[in-house]
Amino acid sequence: MSVDILNITKQNFEKVVIKSSIPVVIIFLSKNYQSSKRMVQTIETLAAQYSGRILFGVVDVDSQPELSGQLGIGGVPCVLMLSDGRLLTNIGGVLPLEHYKKVIDKLFIAKKCSF
Repeated sequence: MSVDILNITKQNFEKVVIKSSIPVVIIFLSKNYQSSKRMVQTIETLAAQYSGRILFGVVDVDSQPELSGQLGIGGVPCVLMLSDGRLLTNIGGVLPLEHYKKVIDKLFIAKKCSF
């Protein structure tokens, strides 16, 4: 996985996600599911495109079940988008790259978030 994508854990969630000065996109996945593997490619593409403007992270639900439970993650893959520590939207399942780009642009870019 790309160095531009952080591994999010229960231990670093508050520091990395809640206190982030830029918007955050997190994907919850499991290495046991093919759909999660496909999402890694999508997240890597998005991280490269929005580098420096949006923080991208990954939560492995198999190693972080408590964090996943606290955030209400019921299935994987699941993408959460946050700003200022607040959840703006979540997207379940695998969708085309263009769908994620449209949502990111609407939530973060069109609103001229300060990054």
